[in-house]
Amino acid sequence: MLLTVLMWMPSGAQAQLSEDVPQVTRTYALEHARVVQAPGRVLERATVIVRDGLIAAIGPNVSIPFDAERIAADSLVIYAGFIDGLSHAGIPEPEQPRNQPRPDDPGNPPDEEAGIQPERDVRTLLDPKEKSLATLRNAGFTVAHVVPYGQMLPGTGAVILLAGDDPKALVLKGDASLFAQFTGARRMYPATDMAVMSKLRQLYREAGRRQLMETRYAEDPTGLERPEYDPAHYALFPVLDGEKPVYFHTENALDLHRALDLRQRLGFPLVLTGLSQSFDAVDALKQADVPLLLTLDLPEAPQTPREGQDDAAETDSTETPPTMGPTDEAEELPQAQPPDYNPDLRTRSFEDAEAEKKNLEARQEMTREQYFASAATLHDAGLRFGFTTLDAKPEDVMKNLRKMVEHGLPEDAALAALTTTPAEILGLSASLGTVEPGKMANLVVASGPIFEEDTKVRYVFIDGQKYEPASAPATGRRRPATRN
Repeated sequence: MLLTVLMWMPSGAQAQLSEDVPQVTRTYALEHARVVQAPGRVLERATVIVRDGLIAAIGPNVSIPFDAERIAADSLVIYAGFIDGLSHAGIPEPEQPRNQPRPDDPGNPPDEEAGIQPERDVRTLLDPKEKSLATLRNAGFTVAHVVPYGQMLPGTGAVILLAGDDPKALVLKGDASLFAQFTGARRMYPATDMAVMSKLRQLYREAGRRQLMETRYAEDPTGLERPEYDPAHYALFPVLDGEKPVYFHTENALDLHRALDLRQRLGFPLVLTGLSQSFDAVDALKQADVPLLLTLDLPEAPQTPREGQDDAAETDSTETPPTMGPTDEAEELPQAQPPDYNPDLRTRSFEDAEAEKKNLEARQEMTREQYFASAATLHDAGLRFGFTTLDAKPEDVMKNLRKMVEHGLPEDAALAALTTTPAEILGLSASLGTVEPGKMANLVVASGPIFEEDTKVRYVFIDGQKYEPASAPATGRRRPATRN
């Protein structure tokens, strides 16, 4: 008799019997929302149906499935889930070894000690409990292209979903890239940027020769010695064939030019990331015509020294923003200068120290403004780009995005850099980047326009699974499932 009663009992009443009853539906109806399908494409008061991990329908008069959880969204705005073009999300940061012994031959150390690990697969390093996953998800990110920590060649990247209980369940696209950066080894070769460039050229050309040997041996091994297996060289074969791009991370304009020089000499497919000083290399970027991922890390203002704190302590602060390089002459500074900055100021004695200090602070502020406006500078030059959080604190991402918009980046361009452009760079436009029927149900549901300061993320859908940021207030009325 009890079994019969349970069979006919409504699902809501059944759930009250036990807190352990699993979720019985993957179908949602977000009703009467403002839907930003793509930058510049908006539907007012539309309903979005999510079913079995996909966007099933969108429109003002769609039929709501009987088993849908209905969410009143008339005051909410729906966007495609944001995409992080390059990140360490989900990868535990390794501890830095202390007192690491120097190799017997520091001029030719083992690859692993020298940071040469292109064969390492980021999928083996994923941890679903790593806190950056939830932090980025709460900001509206649903997908990230993640790479390992390391030195010059840390390994291969993968595209992951920012939710899941199992490392395998996170992976959306594996073996997606080769990650490279100008991070030298410590106390051994290659330690400097120039040494890293030399080593990369050597590895690339050695891999080409080894690939040729493998091809000849496969065609006819008669009389040929079997080629020796080398994991670093073999990992470069897809790059040599143009099948796997190199995501090269740069921290300044000089890095940027060096990465472009390597690409020109060696011919590998390149995605240029970081671009922290890209405002000084716009012409080079336009000429290179490669995909770009701009950092969401922005410099902070120097901390005001506490009373009694000396200048040395202030100088050592990690909050001090990047300064201009030695080649940045006064006449190259922006025309719009603060009234208290004087590029021709010359100090004659210690009596002028205060004036020099104020002049330096004004120049630092001008430099920060260049960084804040770097996204707008790239956009005004006709360059398309996505974003990377690789160097950014996850909790600062939305604050820095809004700062870029405040400094001239159009909102549609900012939204494209979060959605359509990274989806295109990663080769996932067919399933991600826009709110359209048939695409993966990766959605951001916000309390208002996403670039407004007071806007909060109410829900994030990842592969059709609903998540609510812990800080989000309750949304009020929720309608029970009904038959339509």
